[in-house]
Amino acid sequence: MGAIFGEHSDLPPEVFLGEEDEHNRTSVYLDRRDEKLAGTCVLMVSKAVPTIDGISAVATSPQFRRSGIATQLCRQAVDDFREGGGQAIFLGAGIPNADRIYHRLGWRKLAGANVMANISDRDSPEAFLVDYFRDLGAASARTAHPQDRIPMIPLLHVPHDWQMLDSNVGMFSTRYAVQGWCMSLYRRYAAVAADGRGSWFSAVTDSGRVVGLSTARLDESGRCRVDAFAHKNHVIVWHELVHAATDWGTRRGASSFDASVSVEDEEKRALFVSTGFRVQGRAEPFDLGGRQVESVRLSTDLM
Repeated sequence: MGAIFGEHSDLPPEVFLGEEDEHNRTSVYLDRRDEKLAGTCVLMVSKAVPTIDGISAVATSPQFRRSGIATQLCRQAVDDFREGGGQAIFLGAGIPNADRIYHRLGWRKLAGANVMANISDRDSPEAFLVDYFRDLGAASARTAHPQDRIPMIPLLHVPHDWQMLDSNVGMFSTRYAVQGWCMSLYRRYAAVAADGRGSWFSAVTDSGRVVGLSTARLDESGRCRVDAFAHKNHVIVWHELVHAATDWGTRRGASSFDASVSVEDEEKRALFVSTGFRVQGRAEPFDLGGRQVESVRLSTDLM
């Protein structure tokens, strides 16, 4: 298996042991040649939003490469998903030889990302994302959990107006920086909470769509760094996301709260100020694709 996946896969072993069965349906496609594992493909469908899914672990053992195994497995996964009413399949891209295979099977690259989407009605990925976030109704914030693993993918590939979406995870808008994460996005956010010194939260509609995310992270001095963003159609839930993060910090004894905002994200800075944060001056600049972007530090006392 190591020869196929490498040291790190998008999904942890616990997923394959059924840990997330309540939230996601995971299907593993295998090809065996001479009783050896020759290729793999994993299809994960969100039970909250069954019209979208992600594909990962598309790989072929070195000795069986260039024999069409990956193409066959991906085609079967796509066919099965569409037969179940699926509308969009996302996967990480960026390897030219693999991308050509995906393109032949219907995937198209998302603007500003090394990610591709296969839209069942042959619409463009960008048009699908516009429709996906239209007329969803109200959303509410809660602690993030595995149900968000797939629905957070569309949110993080929309070209948001804000440059820095979340400084705790180094997440930029695809309008300004190339997004190279897809099925690993959940792992990246979950790392904030892995040692118990952080947490993260999702804003979710009644239909299961994730429309915003926030994070909280304690530092060694007892201060808590928070950040949040939301889809432009759901900016109203941004305050709730920030309050979820600061409430978590308060319960864990945070002495005060900090936020870093790009100097160009004036709307986001105004939102923090409206929540009780005060501008304290310049913070460490953000590295945006090799370009240094100045940032502003905001802080507030206990919420």
